[in-house]
Amino acid sequence: MKITPNNFTIGQLYTNSMEQFFIPAYQRRYAWNLKQLDALFNDINQLDENDFHLLGTVLFLTEEHKAGLNILEVVDGQQRITTISILLKVFMDHFGESNGEETSEIKRYLSCKDIDRKQFNKLKLGDLDNSDYEKIINGDMEGIVNKNLLSAYTYFKEKIEGLGDKAFAFCDKLINKTLIIRLDISQAKDAYKLFETINNRGLKLTTTDIIKNFILGHASLIDEKTLNAVKNNWRSLIVNLDGLDSDGFFRHFMMGKVKIKVPKSKLSESFKHYYYINVKEANILSDYRAHFDLIERADGISEEGEEDNGNGANHSDAGQYSDKKVSILEFSKALRDATEIYSKLENRKFDNPKINAALFDLSRIEARPAFTFLLDLFQRKISEADAIEIIRLIETFMLRRHICEYRTSELDDIFSRLVKISDENIAQNVKDALKEELPSNVEFFEKFQKARFKGLEDRAKAILEKVEYYLIKDRGEYSLKSGNDVHLEHIIPLTINTKKSVKQFGDWPHYLGEGCFDKHKDYVWRIGNLTIISQTLNIIASNNPFRAKLKEYAKSNISLNKKIIKEFSKFKFSQVDERSKELAEVALKIWKF
Repeated sequence: MKITPNNFTIGQLYTNSMEQFFIPAYQRRYAWNLKQLDALFNDINQLDENDFHLLGTVLFLTEEHKAGLNILEVVDGQQRITTISILLKVFMDHFGESNGEETSEIKRYLSCKDIDRKQFNKLKLGDLDNSDYEKIINGDMEGIVNKNLLSAYTYFKEKIEGLGDKAFAFCDKLINKTLIIRLDISQAKDAYKLFETINNRGLKLTTTDIIKNFILGHASLIDEKTLNAVKNNWRSLIVNLDGLDSDGFFRHFMMGKVKIKVPKSKLSESFKHYYYINVKEANILSDYRAHFDLIERADGISEEGEEDNGNGANHSDAGQYSDKKVSILEFSKALRDATEIYSKLENRKFDNPKINAALFDLSRIEARPAFTFLLDLFQRKISEADAIEIIRLIETFMLRRHICEYRTSELDDIFSRLVKISDENIAQNVKDALKEELPSNVEFFEKFQKARFKGLEDRAKAILEKVEYYLIKDRGEYSLKSGNDVHLEHIIPLTINTKKSVKQFGDWPHYLGEGCFDKHKDYVWRIGNLTIISQTLNIIASNNPFRAKLKEYAKSNISLNKKIIKEFSKFKFSQVDERSKELAEVALKIWKF
């Protein structure tokens, strides 16, 4: 491995007009936030006259320099390179025409040119971020999608303006006193191998970063054509996962493949093990043999009687990972295709609106562990009717377990095992499998009445909306305006013991009677005390505050509120119990197996 290290000031790094820094689309998007921006600003601002600040290392994948524009691919350091470029733009705007010499110098740093003297931006970002970056460079702050880029510009603009006359000194420290170690590597295989070993002050490497580096590093050992094809697949993967938890995707993907729970701490290790076994060309990797030697030694220890630690993903059972071996190109394409499904699951972007509606209900009751099975399910050839039925079964399963406070730690195991189910009679098989882990009707009925929904407002709204549909015998023709248009309403108000609450909602403490404050804490978040309404209530304080609320409920078209008006002339804690029991009876009919 030939590495060419050089210590450069920022001015020296940016001064070569025949170099362009290129951040490829397979890299993560710009993600620095206030913590990193503040640290950089303070480190530079606090420099003494004879001090230097070491920003860290930037790793470039380069070719032999040639005449014309040389493209330097940023393998590591893209967050710092982007941040420095934005900071330079802030200084260019700050100095403006009144300080032409400084402005012209910075402008040169932010541009480069080809052999025909055509001008380009010094930095070019990946597909997702480049248009936003170009807007910032061109002074157009409207419509920027990646708010981290805009926030960086705004943050530095305010800081530099706050320096007053000291802005010149800060700029000098940035350009001449801030150092960066530039590593130039000509071979892709060496660049990706070095990537993980570099420690810097930037963002901590995610599992996605490690997996990306592992796969691209392997592809670089094969040939240029393979590397480019795998890069393109990874680029599409990153685009598909834009705005989503990419580590979360890989965890669901892996649990679906190995069919057991994979802890976050073992995710990259599990991925590599699966890759070694299932990718044809994996045997050319330098640590391929050492990996299996290590497993064999672990097997030897296990055979002597040492128990498994119970953390899941035991690699010694290699058979559980084995699928038919595929090429690295097929593997990277399969990953890419899986992210398309995952994005549709997360963003509810399937062609069938009924599937999206079912997924929306699933998200509101907090059923993310089910994504392990759903990611696998939607890669199968099953009917849309089966898909909808299975999502509804999962909704029932998850809601019942949540209400009955079953251990959430078991869910990853449950949905990982569910992947084993065959396509034949799949909906019935899913039902039979989930039924084994399902709370009974009696337990669900009892727990539902006393469940508290504090901090679970979306879940409460989802439940009440489903009850509403049940009461009106909806056949899919009616839809409540979910979200901000429909509010979760506490019949006995959330706050009853302040002057403001008495003025707004009436004298509930007097209405509820002695000991109401202790009971209120327990009852206020029960399902029987909750309803949904589409407008803000305009309560006129009275001695019977519930009657005042009824006048507002009468303005609502929602059947739940009409039912309250019809059935309750008063509403105290005993009525919360009564209504909770009624709703529990309905819940048993809606969420049944």
